This record gives sequence, C-alpha cells and structure tokens, in this order.
Amino acid sequence: MNTVYKTITVSGGRLTKTKKAIIDVLCENHCFLSKHELVEKLKIKKIKPDRSTIYRELQFLTNNNIVIKNTIAGTDYYEIQQDHHHHLVCMSCNSISSVDIGNHLEKQEKQIAKQNKFNIVHHSLEFYGYCQKCVNKKI
Repeated sequence: MNTVYKTITVSGGRLTKTKKAIIDVLCENHCFLSKHELVEKLKIKKIKPDRSTIYRELQFLTNNNIVIKNTIAGTDYYEIQQDHHHHLVCMSCNSISSVDIGNHLEKQEKQIAKQNKFNIVHHSLEFYGYCQKCVNKKI
C-alpha cells in the first residue's frame, strides 16, 4: 500500500483522507466495486464524501494508473490490481466475482506484445454468463 501512496505523491496528488479511504476499501476488496458500492463501504468507515469528491478522486486515481476502471453493462467499476485475475459477470443479477485462470494467459500476453512490438500495461478479460443462483431460479 505504501507503493500506492508514493505513486500518488509522485504523480502530484495529495494523499487526502478520502483518497486514502478509497484506496483502503479497494485493497480490502479483491474484485471490482461500483461507485455506489464504494460509497457504501466508505460510509461504514464513517467517511461520507460528496459525489464530486468521489468523482475527482477516482478520476485522479484512474488517470494515474493507480486504480483500474472497467465499464460492464453500462456501470463503471473500480479496483486496485493486487493479483492477476479476471472476472465472471452474471448477466441476470449483475454479480461480479474474480476468477484465477493461471499463468497461461500471461504467457500469451507476452507473446502478443513481442509479436506486435507493443508494450501492454494492462488488459481486461470478463466472462459473461449466469451464476449458479440465477441458473437455479430458471430451473
């Protein structure tokens, strides 16, 4: 986490109470969080920033590659990449869970970068389908 804080100061940002709390919440949750989920988790920590503050802080964190933003089904989700994982997205209840698919994709990513002389800094891979709960509802 100290590396993240250092990156913020090197990027010209201030380590505000809200920014630190956002980072803490995202580090505690190892999968995407929507703004709404993030705000709810901040409230539990007794931090209640207004919408413009959340917007500004998330914009700074994404612009400086500290936080990853991904839009799924029209909703923006945020996470701090701590370990290499991908996501399962339920198309019925919109639940998102992380899934580890091993290092096979990492090897392929390196090969793609080399073949195309391209410096890959991040990739996103989501699998869309239906979670067990939603499948059981349909049966």
